[in-house]
Amino acid sequence: MTTAAMRARAVNVCLTHDPALAGLYRAVNDFALALDAPIVSFDDGRTDRSSLGATEPRPVLRIPAGTGWLSRDCHIVSASAARLAETTIADAGLLVVHSLFRGHAPWAARVARRRGASYWAVPHGCLDPWGLSQRRWAKQAWLTAFGTRYLAAADWVIFATQREAEKARRWIPKGRSDVLHWPVEACEVKDHELRRRHFRDQLALHDSQRLLLTVGRLHSMKRPLATVAAFCAAAADNCHLALVGMDGDVTAAQVEASIPAACRERVHVVGPLSGDDLSTAYLAADGFISLSFRENFGYAAAEAIARGLPVILSPGHDLAHELPQCGGQLACGWLLPDDDRRSAVEAIETFCRMPAAKGDKLGAAGAAWARDTLSFERFRDSLRSLANRGSPA
Repeated sequence: MTTAAMRARAVNVCLTHDPALAGLYRAVNDFALALDAPIVSFDDGRTDRSSLGATEPRPVLRIPAGTGWLSRDCHIVSASAARLAETTIADAGLLVVHSLFRGHAPWAARVARRRGASYWAVPHGCLDPWGLSQRRWAKQAWLTAFGTRYLAAADWVIFATQREAEKARRWIPKGRSDVLHWPVEACEVKDHELRRRHFRDQLALHDSQRLLLTVGRLHSMKRPLATVAAFCAAAADNCHLALVGMDGDVTAAQVEASIPAACRERVHVVGPLSGDDLSTAYLAADGFISLSFRENFGYAAAEAIARGLPVILSPGHDLAHELPQCGGQLACGWLLPDDDRRSAVEAIETFCRMPAAKGDKLGAAGAAWARDTLSFERFRDSLRSLANRGSPA
C-alpha cells in the first residue's frame, strides 16, 4: 500500500485491524465505508496479515507497532511507527480513533492538535464498568495519565448505544458525546428454503423441531456453558440448540463435555462460521439466544433481530434496552431481568411452547425496527452530519 493511496480527508486509526476481532473489526470497517476513509492500523506483528488486503472494504495501511517491550503492543507508539503514520495522514482533517488504553490514542490527539485537525474517540465499550474491572489498576492508571485529557479534548466521543454512553458519562464532558447505532442490514437471500433445509439436515432436525441459535466466540464472558445448562434444563424434546463460534477461553471440547447425556442429540457445537455459511445458520434458526455478561452493541443479536428471529437476551446487551416494547416486554422477544439461570430457563420454556405464528410476529416486529434504526444509510448520514457540525461549543 503506497502512502499516496491513503491520502483522504478523514482517516481511521486503530489497533491490529483483524477479522479475528469480530465486532470491533466490523465496526471499524463500517466507519471506513461511511466516511470513505482509509484505515491506519498499528499492528502487533504476530501474524502475517498481508493477504487481507484483497478483502478490505477500504485501503488499510498496516504499521508495525514495534518490537520493544512497550511498543510491540502499542503501549507507546515507536518513533519509526509515528513517522510512517504521520506521513500517511498528512492531508487528513479528521482522525477517527478506535478503542482506548494504548498509545495510538494519545498519539493521535497530539498529532491532531499540532496540525489543527479534529479527532473523534470511539471507545467500543472500553469504558463499560465490567470492562474496566478487568486489569483494573492498569486501566485506571492509563485514564489518569492520558485518558481523561484525551476524552476531554476530543471533538466527539461516539457510542454505539445509549446505555454505553450512560455508563461512560463520568468520563465524558457534557455535550461532547453522541450515539450512533452501528449498521446491520438483513441481506436478500436466494434459495432461502433450500439453504434452511440444508443446515437443518446437517443437524438431523425435522420440520416440526425448533432451533435456537447462539453466535459468538466461546468465551466465559459470553457464557456458552451457562447457555447449554439453561437450555438443557428447559428445552422440550422439540427444541435444539446450535452454538456457532470459534474457541476462546472456552473450547468446543469443553462445551461438548458439558452437555448432559440426555441432551447430546439436541445440542450442536457447530464451530466458527462466516459469510454465507453464517447467513445460512440464521436462516435455519427459529430463535436466537445470548446470555453474555456484556455486549456493548452485539452484532450477533442485532443480526438476528434484523433477520426476523425472536431473541432471548441477557441484561448485559446494551442495545436490547432500546428495543421496542409491547405490554412491558420486548416486542421481539425476551430481555431477561438478571443473569440468574432461572430467568433464562423460563424464557427458553416459553420459546419452546409458543405457536409458530407468535414467533413470526415477534420476529417481524424486530426486523421492522432494525430496518429503520440499524440501516447503513442512517449510520452513514449521521456520521457525515456529525463531521459537518464540527466540535460542540
